[in-house]
Amino acid sequence: MRRKKGKQKSFLYQLRNQKKIFRNRQKCIKENYGRKGKNSCQENDFLGSDYINVINLLDRKKFAIRYRVSRHQEKIYIPEVFSISENAEQVIRLLRETYTILRCKGTQKIIFDHSACLDLELSASTIMDIIVLAGRKYREGQGAHLDIEGHLPHNKFVRDILLASGLPYHLKAESLSHFDEKRVQRFETIRGHHDIRANRADEVSTKLVLYFNKCLKTQYLELNEEGRRLLSRILGEVISNCEIHGGENATWYTQGHYQIKDDYSFGEMQMLFLNLGETIYEGLKNDVSDETKNKVQHILNRQSENRNPDWDEEMILTVFALQEGISRLRDRNIEGYEARGSGTVSMIEMFNDIGKCESGLKPQMTIVSGKTQIKFTDAYKMKRVRFVQDAAFGTGNKRIIAFNEENDIYAPPNRDNVIKMSEYFPGTVISLKFYLDNRYISSKKGKR
Repeated sequence: MRRKKGKQKSFLYQLRNQKKIFRNRQKCIKENYGRKGKNSCQENDFLGSDYINVINLLDRKKFAIRYRVSRHQEKIYIPEVFSISENAEQVIRLLRETYTILRCKGTQKIIFDHSACLDLELSASTIMDIIVLAGRKYREGQGAHLDIEGHLPHNKFVRDILLASGLPYHLKAESLSHFDEKRVQRFETIRGHHDIRANRADEVSTKLVLYFNKCLKTQYLELNEEGRRLLSRILGEVISNCEIHGGENATWYTQGHYQIKDDYSFGEMQMLFLNLGETIYEGLKNDVSDETKNKVQHILNRQSENRNPDWDEEMILTVFALQEGISRLRDRNIEGYEARGSGTVSMIEMFNDIGKCESGLKPQMTIVSGKTQIKFTDAYKMKRVRFVQDAAFGTGNKRIIAFNEENDIYAPPNRDNVIKMSEYFPGTVISLKFYLDNRYISSKKGKR
């Protein structure tokens, strides 16, 4: 049933007839890019010149699909739940359809309809934004202008997320609605490039810690010095992984969104760490140290009898990469590389530990890479396991999360936690949604 035109207009945002503005912005970006250098880490310029890398990657990975685009105007409906954590395959499919439409020069306008969306995940939304902006910038360079309009969600909470941290914000589009700034703390998107020297991790992790602490203060809490140091170290390793392991011409992004709920009793925080480039599996199969290559072969041999369509080589190595001491470039003989591994899981478990809510809401934390999705729940934690002359883990205690009851890294995981997807994502998404609740955090502190 078609909605009345007047009602639609009240939920409209639009970006139209801005060719001159776009050309000036492109000139500014080009000049800044030349001054700052290829490996710089950027804020407040959502894509800059990286859009070419994004387009080249998506084309190389054959991200576009067979999708009949025959109209000058296309409408993309965002589902009720637009979440990598909840329905990764549906999200990836919609991203691929969107990219296909963007690459069709005959399409002159796209309308994004969020009106029915009730759950908008920052990660899914930001990936969509990156693809849309990259596609639009590429088209502008080819002389194929594209108008973008959208209908905002009817749900107020979702609308605030979209306006504060979603497509209208990244497009700098005009909107007839505004989000509640008193309830929202936004972490501006930071982007970077593949850089083997990993020289931006400290800078970005420091900014993330300051942001987290600012959000925590809305609950009358604050990190102490030890907490800030620990969180900075863990986040630094995650950012370092983004810089190092994406492969040549990869780009990475991190973004955050915090919003206080209606009764002011707690806040919801979402964080994204995104790497567009090689998947975790591809990284472990391609350019790795000799030490890691031997470990990979050992674990594949040990898992050979367990393999099946729902537990294949890609999934085995994606889980393997999360364990302590496992890294693509790990080499005990090279200073700085001997201690790599497990930073991502440590971050996820830290936020999962404090990120529950007195009302019963539980965190959603997911990794999607290639055709593998890993869901983190209370059922399986990283625990110390004793190894003796193991070809992958040596002798001693290592922190392991195997997603099975025995926490056996050489046994298959629970299929509810490690999932085989039919859709392929070209890179790695780490998606976090958790809660900051003074009541819950204080109760945990009281039990210690």
